[in-house]
Formats: sequence, structure tokens, C-alpha cells
Amino acid sequence: MNFRHVVLISGCVLAARPLSAQLSARDTAEFLTVTQSLLDALTTGDTSVWAPHLAPDWFETDEEGNRSSRSDFLAQMHPLPPGQSGVLKLGAWHLVGQADWAVMTYDINETHHYYDQTLVTRFHSTDTYARVNNRWSQVATQQTALPTPVAGVTVDPSRLADLAGTYALTASISLTITARDSGLWMSSGSRPAQRLYALTDQLFVVHGRRGVWVFERDGRDKVTTLVYWRDNNGVRWRRT
Repeated sequence: MNFRHVVLISGCVLAARPLSAQLSARDTAEFLTVTQSLLDALTTGDTSVWAPHLAPDWFETDEEGNRSSRSDFLAQMHPLPPGQSGVLKLGAWHLVGQADWAVMTYDINETHHYYDQTLVTRFHSTDTYARVNNRWSQVATQQTALPTPVAGVTVDPSRLADLAGTYALTASISLTITARDSGLWMSSGSRPAQRLYALTDQLFVVHGRRGVWVFERDGRDKVTTLVYWRDNNGVRWRRT
């Protein structure tokens, strides 16, 4: 789902952060104001707000890796349909630049109400600007979807204990899964153990990392493999 194209924003709060830049205070204030207005314009799909700020050859690369031209982006901008609503908040930002170029990068925290379900997503956006004829124009933007921490679900301790053990990637590389009162933990070598948060009794995630860890069982319900699925690639760790 491309949130930059479809999300209906009901509010946006600017969170000021220290900035490191060769830009004037006036330029800084302008970038913050423009970013706010662009996000607010997504509420109604108001292209008249976006169009003046986008360079003719502007393009976007979204969180799915799709690239859109200026005309494509403006044509696809519209509010969410009935049954959906959302809140987007601008988080930590950083701005750098000089007389004729600037880059603004910032976090976006989104709560998306999707047909009686609530989706919480974190994005990071980087916008590049050039100053032509004393006017700033955005020439490109790129979004990244960030892992969102989850509380996880409660799993029967006996099921967690059944997952504990050592899983090998190679003859010399392995990791250890330990069941504790707090849940499941994963360790490898001298690195600190990481908590695995359960989505089900077979699917787990680690905060701050993309992908899911999947425990696979054989026909006798015995755990045989731990697969780390990341970006649609599965890395298999065999239980020893």
C-alpha cells in the first residue's frame, strides 16, 4: 500500500529537532512550513498545494521501490475512501544544505484506521531540493518503511520450550534459542541476546529488524528448521 499516494491525513504535528546545516533560519522555517503544508494537502488530495513545489523532472521512489514521475504522482493523489482514515505525525527531522541545494530527511509515524482495523506504520522520507531563480523546488523524494515494534501475543510456555535449541547455518555458524519467563530469546556468538516477539506460536519478529523468523515442523510436529524470511528471501537454519 503506497501511503504517500492514498493516505488521508487528519492531522500532522511538527516535532522540532536540532539541525545541522549551512542554511539560514529563514530557509529552515520555509522547509518546515512547506513540509507541513504538503503533508496537510494529502488530507484532501489537493494537488494545487503540491504542484508549485515540484520541479518539472521531479520523481518519487516509494517504500515498495516504485518510481513515479511528477505527472503520475499528481494524477494518483486522492483522499482515502470511506471506511479509512489516518493520522500522520512528523517525527525527528534533519536538514542540511547550502545556497542552491538542500536535503531534508524525517521520520513519519502513521496510524491508519483501515476498515475497523488499526495499522501503525513508521516511514522515513528524504526530500532533495534545488534553488533556481531564488525559489526552492523539490527534485526528488524517497520513502522507506521502517520496522514497527510490536508487543506480540502470548504463547503457551510449553510451545515456546519446544522451540528452544541450537540451529546451524553452517558447520561453524549457529544460533541458540532460549525459552525464558519473559518469552523467547535468540543469541549467537558473543553478541547480546535478542528478544523474539511472537506473532503466532511459529512466527516471530525482532524489534528493529525487517523480516520474520519462522519455526518449521515436520509431519510429526517436531521442530526441524528456523527460517529467517527477509525481503522475500528465506535463510534456513537447521536444528541440531
